[in-house]
Amino acid sequence: MSYQEDDLITALRLGNEDAFTEVYKRLYQRIYLFANKFVDQAADAQDLTAETFAQLWQRRQTFSSMDAVRAFLFVTVRNRCFNLLRHRNMKEERRSELLQLLESEDTGDFYLEQVHIEVMRRIYAEVEKLPPRMKEIFLLSYQEGLKPAQIAERLQIKVQTVTNQRVSAIRLLQSVLRGDPLAIAFLLLLLENERGFLS
Repeated sequence: MSYQEDDLITALRLGNEDAFTEVYKRLYQRIYLFANKFVDQAADAQDLTAETFAQLWQRRQTFSSMDAVRAFLFVTVRNRCFNLLRHRNMKEERRSELLQLLESEDTGDFYLEQVHIEVMRRIYAEVEKLPPRMKEIFLLSYQEGLKPAQIAERLQIKVQTVTNQRVSAIRLLQSVLRGDPLAIAFLLLLLENERGFLS
């Protein structure tokens, strides 16, 4: 069932599970990608995102608009990331850097962040259409942050194959997203990083 935003928030407030599922489908990837900026493991970002949506359901009667829901989700997952990092054993320099980044996030205006997340959503929607091995390498590289040598070891292939597949993936994505200037700019940045790695 498809909802207009006003109808969706009304149904959510009344405890309609289909409405909650619709909110989850619309916003999950944005919240997950936001969390994934701050935590090193994709599994942690998934867990924090799931916990955040569970909290949304518990407080569903308090929201008057979808903008309020979006702001709540971003603030809540940000706070959960902050708490996780604060209590996690990790290299102190890296942990301090991430905590500082989280503290600097503007809790009042998520417009620019949502633009960034929307660009990433479009890119990852196209990543799903890549050939299986190319998709796997792209996700290991740019979602999990693995280096070419780590990917090569995990997949039992040559490092050069990993590099070639990453570059090919970026070029394919540029081709299909050529009508989206922000996505193209992001992909160009990735391509420049690849060239720097190869030089």
